[in-house]
Order: sequence, then C-alpha cells, then structure tokens
Amino acid sequence: MDDRFSRWVLLSGNRFSVATGVLFIMTMVVLIPLILRFAIRNLTPPIYIASALIGGNITLITLVVAINQVILSQELESPGSLREEVGQTADYRQAALDQPAPPTDPGDFLEQLLQQTHDRARSLAELLPDSTDEPGTHLIDELPEECAQISDQLGTASDKIASVIVPLLGIEYATHIQECHQLESAYDEGEHEQLHATLDALSADLKNLDIARQYFTTAFMKEELAKLSRSLLYVGVVAVSLPVALLIYLASFSTAAAPMPAIFVFTLVVVVVGFIPLALLIAFILRVATVAQNIASITPFMT
Repeated sequence: MDDRFSRWVLLSGNRFSVATGVLFIMTMVVLIPLILRFAIRNLTPPIYIASALIGGNITLITLVVAINQVILSQELESPGSLREEVGQTADYRQAALDQPAPPTDPGDFLEQLLQQTHDRARSLAELLPDSTDEPGTHLIDELPEECAQISDQLGTASDKIASVIVPLLGIEYATHIQECHQLESAYDEGEHEQLHATLDALSADLKNLDIARQYFTTAFMKEELAKLSRSLLYVGVVAVSLPVALLIYLASFSTAAAPMPAIFVFTLVVVVVGFIPLALLIAFILRVATVAQNIASITPFMT
C-alpha cells in the first residue's frame, strides 16, 4: 500500500467518497450498452431489472444488518465482566506510559507511546558498543523514523477512529521485537545491564503498541459495521421504493403505448439508485477487510 491512491481507497479515504467513485464506475459500465443502443423497445428488460434490484437490495440490507446485530450482541455483558474489562484497560493504559495521568484520548495516548518508543530506540545508539555487524542494530535508525512518521499521520484520516488505526498498520512489531531479543542474546547482561533494561522496555513498548492496535481495531470494526448498517437502511428506503415504483409505472402501459424515452430515463435512474447499497458495501468492506488482513497475526508471529 505504498501507492497513495490505493491507500486512500483502501484505508484513509472517506467511505462515502469511495462509494461515490464505485457508483460512478458501475454507472459508466451500465451506460456503455445504452449509449451504443440508445433506446428501449421492450418492457420486459426493465421489469427484470427492477425485480432483481428489489430482491437483491432487500437481501443485501437484511444480511448486513443481521451480521451487525450479531456482532454487537457480543457486547452485552454482565456488570462483573464490564468491571473487569474496564479495570484491565485502565491497568494497561497506566502501565504502557508509566505516568500518573495517562491521556484518555486514543490519539494523544498513541502519540505519547510512540514518542516513548522513539526515545528508547534512539538511546540504543549510546548504549551499544561500536559494532556494525550485530543483529538488529538498524533498530536505531529505522524504528525511530517509523515512530515519527506514524505520529505525523495520526489524525490525518477522514474518520476519527480510522485516524488512529490506519497509521498503526505500518509497524512490523514481531520483527522489531525479535531484533531486540537478538541484541539481548548478543551481549552479556552483567556487562551491559543498561542496554538489557532499555531493550526490555523497548520490547514492552512495541507489544503495547500492538495491543493498542488490536484494541482500537475492535472498536473500529464495530463502528464501521454500525455506520454501514445505518447507511444501508437510509438508502435502502429509496433503493427499494424506486424499483417498485418503476414496476407499477410499467404495469400501466402496454408495450405499444409505453412512452419509451421516459421509461429509458426512469430505468436509468432506478439502476443508478439501486447500485448505491452495493457501492456502500464495497467501500466499507474494502477498509474492514484491509484492516483485518493487516492484523491477522499477533505480535509473536508475522504473516
């Protein structure tokens, strides 16, 4: 995802803007045969189109809303479970930054955690002996740069929760933690006590960043599915009603008496509007699937 446009389409772009682009492409594909043969001479194809859009959109909207409700139902927990979860989250937030009052805003929390990781990675340059052939020494150069880049990207996405998730996908947590372990094994702990302490703390920071990524991604997935379901319900009213109106309109004419230019325009509008639920689904699922692919593995392994 080094290409900026691909990254915008898959991750950082506003989902409604992406859906508009998808709808435009689908409309252009539909217009090709209509432009080549600019006329409707038979009422049967519009009837089939309207019927397919009605059945397809009802199925699509019902299925997505049902999946969303199943996922959200998992959040219905007892007070004891909620208390335990809140306590564990607070403990994690406190331990990750080791300060009296860690920020509660996800962006501020991650920015401070990234700065902490950046500083510890930079401090390795002073602690490592003068050697260029030891494993993992590029932590000194690459990891601080990655942390700085991610800090700059925080808050740049169109959605608040996405602005936290998207930048965090770029760090190879498992690789950097493995490099920390390789450095620890390369130097005796008794002779390089400060180096081992810094590497342990750096490994903990990387694990905490990965935990934050997984935790915020859970909230992100729920928000995306809830937004998708709500949007589909909104547009579904028109996307289902218009094809029904087209069927009723077509039923009032015989083929010989039907006003074909008006039916052509009406059918085109129905097709474009009927594609909106599918365009929304494609736009949202593209981002959800991309994020899911990037968090498919947890820290000890990488895929």
